[in-house]
Parts: sequence; structure tokens; C-alpha cells
Amino acid sequence: MKTSSPLLQSQYGLYVECVNHIGEVYYNLPYIYILDRNLNADHLREAIEMAVAAHPTLFTRISTDENGEPIQTVDDEETFTLTIEDIDDIDQVQSQLVKPFNIYEDRLFRIRLFRTPVNYYLFIDYHHLIADGTSMNLMLNEIDRAYCGEVLEQERRTLAQQVQIEHEIRQTEAFEEGKRWYAQHFDCADTFTQLLPDLEGTERLEDSLVRVLSVPMERVDDFCHRTGIFRSTLFTASYAYLLAKYNNEQESLFTTVFNGRKDKSLSHTVGMFVKTLPVYAKFTPDTSVLDFLRSAQEQMSGCRDHDAYSYGDMVSDLGLQSNSMFAWHGMLFANEQMGGLPMRTVRIGNSTLDASLYLKAFIHEGSYYVKAEYKANEYSAALIAQFLESYEAIVEGFLTQTFLHDIDIATDTQKQTLDNFNQTDVDYDDTQTIVSLFRRQAAATPGNLAVVYKDKRYTYAEVDEISDR
Repeated sequence: MKTSSPLLQSQYGLYVECVNHIGEVYYNLPYIYILDRNLNADHLREAIEMAVAAHPTLFTRISTDENGEPIQTVDDEETFTLTIEDIDDIDQVQSQLVKPFNIYEDRLFRIRLFRTPVNYYLFIDYHHLIADGTSMNLMLNEIDRAYCGEVLEQERRTLAQQVQIEHEIRQTEAFEEGKRWYAQHFDCADTFTQLLPDLEGTERLEDSLVRVLSVPMERVDDFCHRTGIFRSTLFTASYAYLLAKYNNEQESLFTTVFNGRKDKSLSHTVGMFVKTLPVYAKFTPDTSVLDFLRSAQEQMSGCRDHDAYSYGDMVSDLGLQSNSMFAWHGMLFANEQMGGLPMRTVRIGNSTLDASLYLKAFIHEGSYYVKAEYKANEYSAALIAQFLESYEAIVEGFLTQTFLHDIDIATDTQKQTLDNFNQTDVDYDDTQTIVSLFRRQAAATPGNLAVVYKDKRYTYAEVDEISDR
């Protein structure tokens, strides 16, 4: 049976951008999962097919109605079958895997299973219109459960049902309350904070850089336990403070995201439910670290509580503008096993950037990581590397200092680099002048030396005569 509905607010912004980039790899979410060769091939293939069948939202098709507005149709009778492809080397095919989605014609996910003499390689590419990070993790868990013999249940809430619920909420007092709350807390339309570019390339280029933070997880856990500050708050507020300091300001505005699944009925549903939220930080030099963090935590909690009022509404009504994003992912992609055997995850390429700079903080193998995805035509790798190093200094400062003015955004390594630029203590011969140096050079040069100054040619003798005056 086919079920049609409008798009969710969280989908609509993506749709508008995708329409302007037809034929491009845009908002693809491509990953390769490297699986152990000891897995049973047929059981693995069947498990993948069962996981897809349990989530008909994956079969969402996009079209337009008679007014040109986008609609999405889910056919719960559509099926998916998978074949195992034998190859010699994944590198031979990897560069050909990621292709543009035609949002009006294509099925909006692609899954392929490769087998080499050494590993299995599961390639999955979702279009962001139908899936988010939570959906991707959910699908991996579903495949794992099916492989281990569990029976998978169908999605508890369909995408069409969620669209109807969102529409109804937007007609209630909750929407109006959210509108008032944002107007009160985000009177910052004149604020625009970004990491200032150091390049001026016109061709769109994307790159990424990852830094492993040396901050021990135990120290962060202890700090958060003592203060009541969430880890998500700590890492998001660190970005807020750093962005302000890099602009020599005492405020910053950027966007973040949360999974949009407050309703537990969505915990088992595949879909694009991620919601964009603004973060606005303002402080004085005398603001304490804890006051800054508590203010940030209160604001982000308020944003989630008033999510009936969407980011698109804010942009339209309040004129908010941002070119920078930050997201705390925690252990979202920490699944490192399939069928009880090791699994390794490899992201192919970056997220399509609707911001010039997108920082992601997450936990991996017992350490904190921060990854910058950025427009390489605007930022050099050297600048991004310094920015990430300063980010680590801010996190460290929040854990150890009492006031914001005590936090140093430069690490010891960065200070040493700056000191190396300031080696100006050299001997100076005050008997030498420009004229004397010119005379020395002239004496060593055969022929009639001449210089040009203001379009007029002067011989050495004339320069010498002028200098004597």
C-alpha cells in the first residue's frame, strides 16, 4: 500500500538545497563497514534484507503535487534483494560507489555487499532526506540482531504518521509558545560569527581534519558529575567560546543539532528527524566558567523543549544567520561488532556542507575526537589544524579554570611556534645606512649602475650626489 504525505520541517530545508544541486553528490551518507570474513555470507545477506524490509521508510520516493510542493510516498510493498559480489580488492571499486541520487527518480538508499579473500565489505549510502545518524546506527543494530537470529519488528510509527503529528503540533499553543521563547532568547539578528577564511578559492572544495584530544575521559566524567554539566554542553560551549575569541568578540552564534526523537515512539523508526538548533553565547571577561556552562545548558534545554518552532521559522521570523555548525555525537557510531566479530567503519568523503565549517566531537576507542569538515576553498588545512588545537585548549581550560579570562586559547606548542617568529634579537651595525649599503653594492658592480625612481633613471654618481645633500 502506498502512503503519501508532505515533508517534515527537518526534511524541507534539505529538499530545497537538493533541488539546486541535481546531478551532484549532495547530502549522501556513504559508509563502508569492514566485516570479518568468518561471518556466514548467506546469513549476512538475509539479515540485511530483513532489516530493510522492517523499515519501509527506506522506500520513500519524492515527487511534487499539482502546486509544485514536494510530497513523499512510501510503498510498503516494495522489496529489496541483495547479491554478494566477489571482488579481489575493495580499492578497485570504492571510487565508483558514491554517485548522485536523483531525488525524483531514485530509490534513496543503496546497499551492496562485497566479498574478498580477506573481508566482507558492506557499502551503505542513504540520502539524508530519508535517514539520519540515529537511523544509520539503528539499521546496523537491526542487521546484527537479524544475523543473530532475532525476529525484527516493523516500525512502530510510520513517517506519514509523524508528518501528521508535526502538522497538528504546529497548530497548537506549543508552537506559539516556542515562537515567543525564541524571540525572547535570540534577539541576535545582527550577530554573525564565523572562523574568518584565509583562502579565496571560487571552486567548491571539501576536506576534513581529525584531532584526538589528550583530555582524559575520566577527568571529563568527574567534572560533569561534580557540576551537573552534560558532556554535550561542555563540548558545545567550548566551541562557542573559541569561536568568539577567534573573532575577538564576547558573543558567538552558530547552529547545532539534536536527534529530534523526544517521542520514544520514534526510537525504532528510520527517517530524517534531526533538528537544527541555534546556539547563542554571550559573556564578559569576568563571567565564571560554571556560569557560562550553566547558561549554555539552560539555553540548549529550552531549544529542545520548544522544538515545535523550527529553525526555518527562526530564520524567517528572527533573521538569524550562521555559517558555522557544531555537533556532539557522543558514542553514536560506537558499534564495532557484527555477529559477535569485529567490524570497522569507514566514512567515504564528508558531509555535504551547508556551512563553511562543521565541527563534530565524539568518542572513539576510549578517547575524545574532534573532526572538522570544512570548505577547503575557504580554509587552509594549517588554519583548521590550529583551530582544533585551540579547541582542545578551551576544553582543558573549562576543566581547570574558574573564570573565562583565565583560559588561554593557545597551547604550549602554539606559544612555542609564536616565539619562534619573534627571534628579533640580532646584532645591528648602526654605522650602516641604506646609502652606505647602496654605495658598497655599486662599488662591487662593474659598469655604470643606474636605478629608476619615479619613472626617472639615475646613475650611481647622481644618487651619490643626492645623498650628500
